[in-house]
Amino acid sequence: MTISAETIAQYAPHGNAQLKFVLKMSAYQEDPTTGNIITDVKNQEVVEYLAAMNLQRPNWQGQSGVDNTTYSVSGRLLSPATLDPRITNGSQADATINGYNGRFELIFDLSMDKGHYTDLRQTVEGTFRVVGGP
Repeated sequence: MTISAETIAQYAPHGNAQLKFVLKMSAYQEDPTTGNIITDVKNQEVVEYLAAMNLQRPNWQGQSGVDNTTYSVSGRLLSPATLDPRITNGSQADATINGYNGRFELIFDLSMDKGHYTDLRQTVEGTFRVVGGP
């Protein structure tokens, strides 16, 4: 599913982030003679989300091993409003936030009960690592 220009315009100026998750799908072939499943065929499905995200500056002190290009991110999904159930804690997406390209990693608040992950407008949190300019 691709986010259309009309959807982006609908949520302007709040929809400042596009997340593109690549999800694996499994399809099975059946032997016509025996009815047994014989092959696992792996496909990929791309699922895109429009979100309103807030970036927080990296909090680092110039120590070795610190990555000053990783931002903390939090926000809400706009369209679609909830994550696909195949997207789990630690899932990564290609992202464009405020015109910058990078990699988004989803981090669930594990102190919340699972019921809150199906709210109408799902909260998303994670990290965003910039890999290019606007």
